Amino acid sequence: MTRLPLTSLACALALIVPAFHAVDAHAEGKKDKAATEETKEDAAAVDAFFDAPVGKDGKKSSMDALTEAASGVASKEKKKLTPKAAVVDDNAKVKVFGAFVAEKILIDKKKGCEPAGREKKKITFMEFDEVPAEGVPFAVCLTMQSKAGREMGVSVAIMDPRNLRVAKAEDVVDFRARTERLDHVMDFPAPVFKTAGQYHYVVEIDGKEIARVPLFEVRIVP
Repeated sequence: MTRLPLTSLACALALIVPAFHAVDAHAEGKKDKAATEETKEDAAAVDAFFDAPVGKDGKKSSMDALTEAASGVASKEKKKLTPKAAVVDDNAKVKVFGAFVAEKILIDKKKGCEPAGREKKKITFMEFDEVPAEGVPFAVCLTMQSKAGREMGVSVAIMDPRNLRVAKAEDVVDFRARTERLDHVMDFPAPVFKTAGQYHYVVEIDGKEIARVPLFEVRIVP
């Protein structure tokens, strides 16, 4: 058996090891190139999935244009039809600033309640020879304010000095979009006054008394 010298064996090993490294590097290069190509293909597939189809001329198809137009119209219609939320405060109080009586009352847009009729003046008292006595028809203007932002049921009554009801009426007051003072007018038929003295206007909102306002005085003139 022929033995190689140590020097020759070392040289042979030196040639073989680089060859193996070259083979490994070439294989790794192929793997990296294949992975890069696969990544590009995946990215292209993802882009193709999210991009809208294009025609031969590179523009979006008519179906896509129709879809976009329809979505734009739907968006505009949604904005147009969306109602604004009303501000409603169920705990808001109703403030009463006063009331007055007149033969007739008209509401001016700028001045508010104005006495009308033949006299065109406020009635602060009524005079009779004796009581019981029948009065004349009249109207009452009530000035109120509230931030409730909704309609509220109002009940008013004319009370005599003995706290007995002479007349009563019911209505609805609309406080929607109204935060400033508003005037509310009620017409009453001729009541019968059974006693002399101060009469009051009692105001109830949603079944709760909120004000008792001096209205007029009934006087006896011998």
